[in-house]
Amino acid sequence: MKQIARFARVVIATTMIRLLSLSTGVHAQTVGADCTRYDRLNTRALQTETSTPACETMFPELGGARVWLADKGVGFSVGTFGPSYEYDVLGHNHTPQLYGGQDPNWSQLIYGTLTYDLSRVGFSSDAQFTIRGVWETSNYPANNPHFFSVNIFAINQRFLDGRIEVQYGYYPVIGQFYGVVLGGNASQAALGPVSVIPVEVGMSYYEPTPAVDLTVRDSSKRWYDHFSITRSTTPAGVIADVADNPTGFRLTVMGARAMFVNEFGYQTEASATSHAMWFRAGGIYNTSHYTDYSTGGVSSNNYGAYLAATVQITNPHGDPRGLYGDVKVDYAPQDRNVFTKDYQVTLYYLGPFENRPGDMIAIGLTRDYFSSDAQALERSFGVSPAAASLALSVSYAARVTRGLYAVSGITFQKNPAFAPVQPNALLIQENLYFSF
Repeated sequence: MKQIARFARVVIATTMIRLLSLSTGVHAQTVGADCTRYDRLNTRALQTETSTPACETMFPELGGARVWLADKGVGFSVGTFGPSYEYDVLGHNHTPQLYGGQDPNWSQLIYGTLTYDLSRVGFSSDAQFTIRGVWETSNYPANNPHFFSVNIFAINQRFLDGRIEVQYGYYPVIGQFYGVVLGGNASQAALGPVSVIPVEVGMSYYEPTPAVDLTVRDSSKRWYDHFSITRSTTPAGVIADVADNPTGFRLTVMGARAMFVNEFGYQTEASATSHAMWFRAGGIYNTSHYTDYSTGGVSSNNYGAYLAATVQITNPHGDPRGLYGDVKVDYAPQDRNVFTKDYQVTLYYLGPFENRPGDMIAIGLTRDYFSSDAQALERSFGVSPAAASLALSVSYAARVTRGLYAVSGITFQKNPAFAPVQPNALLIQENLYFSF
């Protein structure tokens, strides 16, 4: 079970960049309004993420290539997270590493996305195909695994003016629900994505899974119900899932069975007359068999639940800029999950200074509780486990120029690994994000 604490990934960069892209319209006038026409071709395949507008990329016209592609119904974008660096400056170097940043770690992630307007080939008037490839590498594969694969291969269709939305294909299901890149997870620098309970319970994160999604909205398009049938990731863990599915196209993976997700929520966008807010409650049921830590046998299923709220507290400019609060509470049964419950509270300010409207500052607190059954099992092996982990993170994302962000963060983490117990960590994180 030591390995579970090794699945670390610095999510400060994705937390900030995805939110910052919501406010980049304040810069569009410096490029020219014409580049905004490309945004209709941005992918819709990941509902909790917002693509960087073309006007905020390094080369909005791509030397004329974007307009040539757009005329043919094709959208194109490339993004790269990295080089990224993470290190526990308290000097707790250890071989082998037990958590992300215990030794100096670097990583690099590059993705390229193509979309196509399917109405040109006989689909409904609001249909889109997305294909995305991802390459990632690092000097610590247990932290950021080496892989090169298809990340999205999906069709998204909207009906009745967007009140009904259907998506099917291969994609990371966590990108459809929950909002893992919004706010609250910025402080989970050492424990990584498996400490996010929906990921632990089986939602795909690195590699895609085959899935069908249905979202139904009311006439105001604020209330919604979102349901998904998908394959879970393998119960053997995130690294095993990447190894078993190197291309991203595997229909089946060892031990992974059908999973069902439902999220009910309410969402509004920021405007001159309203604040942005997003309330959601979700449930996950996974038919895969997991290790039962209480008996040493195998469980018949796995499941989890979450409540989350993201609210714009202040709206000084009538747009997404302002102070936000993000709160999440998660639960999973302790007999089959190492992370059994958590709460996360984050405050972040988008556009904290008048002359820096594209920057963001965030402070987040996360408390993760480890399963008492898993703790007892570790003690039976003579290993001392932690009972809980507490993390406090402060981070700042600076818009260096169009298409380039620099993200800096520092995280104090009590119990940065589940077992064996480790000294408290003070992690620094540096990341560059480029978009083309």
